[in-house]
Amino acid sequence: MKVALVQCPGWGRDCPPYTMALLAAILRRENHEVFCFDINNALYCSGLEEYRKFWDDKDLYTFWSTEDLINKFVQDNQKMIEFQVEQILRSDARIIGFTVHFSSLLVSLIVARMIKKQDRRRIVVFGGPDCYRQLRGIDLIKEDAVDIVNVGEGDKTILELVKSLRDTDKIKFLKGVLVKGDNGFIDCGDIEVVEDINKLPFPDYSDFNEDILSGLYRQPERLEILDSRGCITRCHFCSEWQFWKRFRSMSGERIFAEVLFQIKKYPRVDYFYFIGSLLNGDIKALSKFCDLVIQNKLKIRWLGQPIVRKEMTKEFLQKMKMAGCQWLGYGIESGSQRIVDRMNKRFSIKLAERVLRDTHEVGIQVQANFMFGIPTETEEDFKQTLDFLKRNRDSIDSVLASQSFCVIDKDTYLYNHPQEFGIIDREHHLYWSAEGGNNYPERFRRYEEFCNLALSLGLPETSGVLRVKPDKWKLLGEYYLYKKDYPKAIDCFQKSLESESINNSILEKINLCQQAIGECS
Repeated sequence: MKVALVQCPGWGRDCPPYTMALLAAILRRENHEVFCFDINNALYCSGLEEYRKFWDDKDLYTFWSTEDLINKFVQDNQKMIEFQVEQILRSDARIIGFTVHFSSLLVSLIVARMIKKQDRRRIVVFGGPDCYRQLRGIDLIKEDAVDIVNVGEGDKTILELVKSLRDTDKIKFLKGVLVKGDNGFIDCGDIEVVEDINKLPFPDYSDFNEDILSGLYRQPERLEILDSRGCITRCHFCSEWQFWKRFRSMSGERIFAEVLFQIKKYPRVDYFYFIGSLLNGDIKALSKFCDLVIQNKLKIRWLGQPIVRKEMTKEFLQKMKMAGCQWLGYGIESGSQRIVDRMNKRFSIKLAERVLRDTHEVGIQVQANFMFGIPTETEEDFKQTLDFLKRNRDSIDSVLASQSFCVIDKDTYLYNHPQEFGIIDREHHLYWSAEGGNNYPERFRRYEEFCNLALSLGLPETSGVLRVKPDKWKLLGEYYLYKKDYPKAIDCFQKSLESESINNSILEKINLCQQAIGECS
C-alpha cells in the first residue's frame, strides 16, 4: 500500500525528521511504498524569507501557535503549500500520516483540510506525543479533516492500519487509536509497546539524501538517534510517560551499529543527537557504546540529555568524552532540595553540583535546565535556585530557562494530586495558580529575575535566557484576558502594540476586552 508521511511547520530543521525516517523504514521492510514530505524544511528553503526568523529564533516559537499569524503565513506561502499538497495527492497514497507537535499543529490542520477538500477518500492520520488523549488527541479526532489519531507509539499501529485498510474502506476498531465513529469517535484503547527496540530497522533517510548532500538542513552533518523510549524516573510534572508507558533502551551494540550504518551511507554525517528522554537510563548500554566507538577509533560527535545520577562519575564522563560526547543537558529544574524532592527527581543538590563540575572538567559542554514557580516553590526556594546558579557558574556553559515556566499537563502527578501541592486552578496548563501567590505573572517575574542573573554572570543569551522576552506583553495580556481582568489585559495588549510585533489578534483582543467592560458597566 502507498503511504505518505508529512512534517509541517514549525519544527526544527537541524536535520531530516527522525520519525518519518523510522516509519518509512518500518513500512518499507513490509514492502509498502512510502513517500516522505518535509514541508517544514521545504517552506524554509523556498518560502518567503521574512518568515525564516520563526524557525531560526527559538524564542519566537509562540508564532506557530498564534492562529491569525499562521493564517497569514499560509496565505503568503499559498503557492508553495498548494504545490506540496498536489505532490502528496499525486503520490496516490491512501494513508497520509502527519507527525504533530504543538508548534506544527495549526499548519498540519490547514494542510489536512486542503487534502480532504480535494479528495475525502484519503485517510488522514495524526500522530506524535502531543496526540495522546489527555493532551490534544481527543480534540484532534473531532476535527473534520482528521480520520484517525494515533495516541501512542506508531511502530505497530501503522502496520496494523495498513493491513486493515487492505480489506475495508473504513476503520471501525484498531488498537492504539481514536477513530471516527457514527456518533463521534471510538477510543480503541492502547496497543502494546515495542518491547525490544533493538529489533527496529535503522531509520531510512533515503528520501532526504539530496537535501543532505545539498546542505539544505541547518546541520547537514547531523542525524538523530532515538536510543531509548521513556524514562527510569517519573517526575511529577512530566507527561511523557503517558506516551512511552515505560523505559526501554537499545543496547550499546545496536546504537553503535546504527551510527556505523548511517555514516557509511552518508559520509558527510559525523554528528548525532540522542533524542531519547534521557541519554543515561541504561548505563551499561551507554558504556558499551562508548567502548565500541573508542575500540573502532570512530571519529564522531554526539550529545544528549542525561539525568543526574551517581553513576556519572568523572571516569565515566572521561570515557564519554573520548568516545566523542561534546554536550550534555541536565534537567536540574531547581536549586532547592525540597523542590527537587517534591518533584520526585531523585537526586541530591550535592550530587548535581558534583556531576556538573566533573562533566565540565573533562571537557564536555554543560547545559543546566531550570523551571520557575514549580508548585509549592516559595520565594526562599527560588532564591536557592539563584544561589545554585551563582555557586556553579564555572561548571555551566549554557542555561535553558523554561519559557513556559512550569506547565501542568493533564494526567500528570501534579494534575491528579492538586491538594497535595496547593494547586487551586489546574485546568489551564499555563495559567494555573497555587497557594502562596504562585500565579502566571509571578512565575514570569521569577523567570525574568533568573534570566537577568544568568546574563550578569556572562551566560549566553540563548535557550530562553533573554534580556527581553519578545512576546512578554502579549502573553501577559492573554493571561489577564483568561482571568477576565479586562483593564489589566488592555494595558498589556497596549504595551504589546507599542513594543512588540503588531498583529490583528492583539487589536481584536483589545476590542474584546473593551466590549466585556462595556457589558459589565
